Parts: sequence; C-alpha cells; structure tokens
Amino acid sequence: MKNFSRLALTVLACLGALSGCGGGGGGGDEATPTTPPVVPTPDPPTTLTGNIWHSFSDLGNPAGTFVMNPNTGVSTAVQSEKWGVPSPDGSRFISNDYTSQGSSGETRLTVRKTDDKSLVVDQVVDGYIARLAPSPLATNQVLAYWGETTAAPRAAVVWDFSAQKVLFATPLSKTPDAVAWMPDGTLLRVQPSGGVSKVTPGGSEQQVATVSWPESRLPQAVYVSPDGSKALVQLAALRSTGTVSGVDLWMMDANGANLKRFTNNGLIAEAYWSPDSKFVAFTKDTGVTCTDATCQGSCTVWYAPASATDVVAVDASGDAKKFPAKRPDGSMTDLRCPVMAWTR
Repeated sequence: MKNFSRLALTVLACLGALSGCGGGGGGGDEATPTTPPVVPTPDPPTTLTGNIWHSFSDLGNPAGTFVMNPNTGVSTAVQSEKWGVPSPDGSRFISNDYTSQGSSGETRLTVRKTDDKSLVVDQVVDGYIARLAPSPLATNQVLAYWGETTAAPRAAVVWDFSAQKVLFATPLSKTPDAVAWMPDGTLLRVQPSGGVSKVTPGGSEQQVATVSWPESRLPQAVYVSPDGSKALVQLAALRSTGTVSGVDLWMMDANGANLKRFTNNGLIAEAYWSPDSKFVAFTKDTGVTCTDATCQGSCTVWYAPASATDVVAVDASGDAKKFPAKRPDGSMTDLRCPVMAWTR
C-alpha cells in the first residue's frame, strides 16, 4: 500500500490548468341493474428492478453493507463495514476510511469484487475523499469530492487508480460544482452559475446549456438517469448566514432543457435512479435544514415515478412509497438511511 501524497499537488495543478481537470365502482341502487356494476380494477403491484445497497440496521439487524431486493425487502450481507459504494452494475464496491492527523489527514480507498470480496485496489491518498461514485464503464476511475481536510473547501475530482493521477477537477469551493457520471463514461457538470457542460475525463469539456436555477438556489448534486436522457439536480436554498433552509430536487433533460420541480418538501439529502430509469428513490433528512447550531435529524427513504412532480412524500400524500425491509427474525419494517446506490 503506497501513500500517493501527490494527489493534493495533482489536484491543485489540475485546477490551475483547467476550469474543471438526473373509484369506486359505481354501482347502482336498483335491485336488478340492467348492466353489471363497474368494479374498479386495482393497479397491479409495481415490480421494481435492480438492487438497493444500504447500511440500515435496527433492532437485531447487524451492521454492515447489504444488497436488498426492493420488492421483498430481503437483504444479503456484502461486508461487515458500512458504506460500501458499488459500481452501477454491482460487480465491485469501493470503501473509504479517513484518518485525521491534526491539521491534515489521509484516506484509504479499497475496491473489492462483490462476488468473492477479493481486493482489487488498495491506495492511500492525502486529504479527505467523500461521495464516491465508480465509473459506469472504466473500472479504474472513480468520481469523488476531495478536500485537504473534512472542513476545507472541496473539488469534484476523477481519480485514476491505474495511472495514479487526477483526470479532472473542478475549482475548490465551499459550494463545489455538482458532477455526475453519464452512462457513456463522460461527466455532466452543473455549476452554481447555471452552466451545464459535458466533460471527458482527461479530455475536453463542452458547454451544453445555461440554466437559471429557481429561487436563486445553488446545486448540491446532480444525478443522471441510467439511460442518459434525464438529470435530477439537487438545489439548496441558503439563509443569509449560509445555513441551508431547504433542499429539493428538480428534473431536467440532460441537455438542461425542461426544468421542473420533482420534490416539494425541503428535506432532500440524496437521490438514486432505478436501473430502468422509471423511478427515483430519495432520502428525506430533517438534518439538511440546519440552524446555526445543529444539523441533526431523522432520515427516511422514499421512491416515486420519474414522471412525478411536486412530491411531498408523507404517508397521507400518497405520492411516494417506502421500500419494505425484512429483519433477520422475519418481521418487516421500512428501509431507512443510509442508502448508497440502486444498481442493476
């Protein structure tokens, strides 16, 4: 295991070189109706595709990383450590372990195969690495957010494990650009200014649109649909003190067109596309609405059709659903945070 201390220098050099290196039936009252009463046909139960990767545990559940069937709620353990983040096809997963060293620190990154847990990558880099997202195509690339410390400004970076270098980096900022993988292995970059561009890691960047964010909000994250047609943008409203007063999701085409509100509850923490691009799962976390003193709260997981708008996601609204989760003793509950991915 080597300490690639040049990551910090590479990121900073990359920043200097580049701007940046998704009724009822009626019936009648007649005793003998002339036509049969209309009986409503219930909607068939939704069959969800793929698997949910989570680290939720309650009661007798063990801690760790699990893969769950979103229809039955049955989970299979992947590892005893929490927060393993999978590749989009679920064949590999990556874990990060940050160690603080006073005013600095380092992060150990490990990549393992899901089937036999064999170790593929084991590297240590200077600084804090978070929000890991393996490439959908290149097994040697990961998108992440890097800062010198947990509290320092961050940049979105693409790290190449094989070449041991940064292929792309956005400017360091307390509100860094939102970046996500496209299914073809390129990146969609969304900026606070409204700029939307497509980036080839290690190559060129092409501007595709300029969007006016509603209510003067700032993008926190972007999530591209697996089919590449849509993007969810997570937008935050800030108080004058800089704390967050509300976070919601807006849906747009991947080229920046047709922006419309997807959620309307002010509590969005993260989002995840279903593998068939038909549904969006998201976490509602009361901790995202911070005061100047605290950001702690409770977190729940919901999903809704990708075509939905203004989703409130409370039991009474009926506009979103929860995933079932089966405990080891056979009893059922609702899946709760943390969720890492929805894979094929």
